[in-house]
Amino acid sequence: MKASPTRVGHGPARALLAATLLSLSVGCTAASPDDEAQPQASCAYVIEYDSRRYLGREETDVPVGESLGSATRPACDDTPGDGDDGEGPALMTAFALRGVDPAVAIAVAEDPGAYRLAVADSVKELPSALRKMTDGP
Repeated sequence: MKASPTRVGHGPARALLAATLLSLSVGCTAASPDDEAQPQASCAYVIEYDSRRYLGREETDVPVGESLGSATRPACDDTPGDGDDGEGPALMTAFALRGVDPAVAIAVAEDPGAYRLAVADSVKELPSALRKMTDGP
C-alpha cells in the first residue's frame, strides 16, 4: 500500500477560508417580501437650481434671505421594476442664505415656512459663514 504524502500548513488556511466564507454568507440570507424589517431604498435629496446641483442637508433652521426663484427636485425611482413610477419632479422655491453665495448653498421651501439647507455638490469644504449655521449655538 502506498502512503500518501502528508500535507503541512493547509489545515489552518482552509479553516480560515471556511470561517470567512461562513461569515460572509450570513449577510446574504433571503428575506421574505412581507418582512417589516426590510430596509427601504430612498433617493438622495438633490435640488437643481441655476444649472447647479445641490445636496440637501438635515438643517432646517437657517436664516433665509430673498427668494431666488424656482428650483426642482428631480424625479426619483429608487426601486425600478416594483410596479410604480416613483416620485415625479417637485417644484419649489430657492432662497438665498444670509452671508452665503448662492453658488455655494441655498435654502429650499417645499412648504411655506419650512426651509431646508442645500449645498452645491461641487463644494468640498463648507465656508465659515455656512459652518456657523450648521454647527448650532
